Amino acid sequence: MRTKYALPIILCLTAVLVSGCSNTRQVMKDGKRVITFWHTHNDEETDTLKEIIKDYETKNPNIKIDYQQVPFTDAETKYQTVAQAKNSPDVFRSEITWVAKLASLGFLVSVDNFATPDFRKDFLKAPLKYNYYDGHYWGVPDVTDCLGLMYNKRIFKEANLPVPKTTDELISIGQKLTNVAQNKYAFFYRGDTYWFLPFLASFGGGMVDENGDILINKPESVQAAQYLIDLRLKYKIIPSLVDFANDYDNQQTGFKTGKYAMIINGPWSTSDLLTGREFKDPANLGITRIPAGPKGFATPVGGHSFVISANHETINPKDPTHLKEVWKFVSFMTAAENQAKYALNNNLLPTRNSTYDLPQVKSNRFIKDFKYVLDTGFNRPVIPRSGALFVDMKQPYQAALLTNTPIKDAFDEIAKAWVKLLKEE
Repeated sequence: MRTKYALPIILCLTAVLVSGCSNTRQVMKDGKRVITFWHTHNDEETDTLKEIIKDYETKNPNIKIDYQQVPFTDAETKYQTVAQAKNSPDVFRSEITWVAKLASLGFLVSVDNFATPDFRKDFLKAPLKYNYYDGHYWGVPDVTDCLGLMYNKRIFKEANLPVPKTTDELISIGQKLTNVAQNKYAFFYRGDTYWFLPFLASFGGGMVDENGDILINKPESVQAAQYLIDLRLKYKIIPSLVDFANDYDNQQTGFKTGKYAMIINGPWSTSDLLTGREFKDPANLGITRIPAGPKGFATPVGGHSFVISANHETINPKDPTHLKEVWKFVSFMTAAENQAKYALNNNLLPTRNSTYDLPQVKSNRFIKDFKYVLDTGFNRPVIPRSGALFVDMKQPYQAALLTNTPIKDAFDEIAKAWVKLLKEE
């Protein structure tokens, strides 16, 4: 059953502050059909977006794309606000964990009639799965990502050591690469809960399974966290000082300057890393799979999808043309050649198999390397409260990393919070 969360009454004034009241929205302007679109691209990605939209409008002179850049951190809340006021944009670039939630609230149009099996077969299975909820498809994968092991080839070459392929090798090789007196460490590990997921899965643990059963306090999950604690306190291959508030920037800076031999990050970080002195020669930046735990290699699959609003203008049965034109735009945005532009310009991973077959994409080493990592990917729970799981997980998990709280106790606390959270599904 689809569920509805109780939302506060939202006045038209609130909608004005975000996007304008619904009665000001124009479906037609100057003889052109207007399709409204909210996106969450950064400035560099927006340059590619502008190019693609210009191409679309040139090929479709009867269409005007009215697009707006919305900060990623605000996008979900803003979209829910305007959707409640029935004034959401026709198309929204949604983070993958938002899709099921927005669908459960009745804010999206099912794309079952458009995204046919023949259409869907070209998309990677993991990104596509995030759009399937309650028996229907609610979106189309735009870009995807994952976490990979990024390493400094120079350091490994000078030490005459291989890149670790297992968690045991990460310890043994890491100890040989670490020199605490010189403040040189084999590995830097973030305290963000998302960065825990590869180890959680590779040790056989998990968050929540497909049946809604909670896995975070199972022995395998606890073992994964203990492994990470041991890397810092027992084997000392990562810095002993923990600064959760700044660990992303510290990770990037330390890796770019040669302080750390290995880090974990995603394709979005590549451009920044190549500005560092260690990677002035891009060939020195290695990318591979995160060392395998007892259950093998694993990485969480992320990304964004295009979803279509349930606004009355979009689904008006008296004017089905608008919905068809909106879908046509979504199809164009996810076309293989356009996904290739994002991939090559912005280090984003395509979601179509056919995009990876294009010569210009196949020749890009970073895309090829991350695709190799992505092939070990797994989905997070496709449930409306998926994103909220991380909120309840953060404090107890980080306390466990600091060993101020016993790991099992911390994970039992997370599980207890999730039981209450999932009852609201």
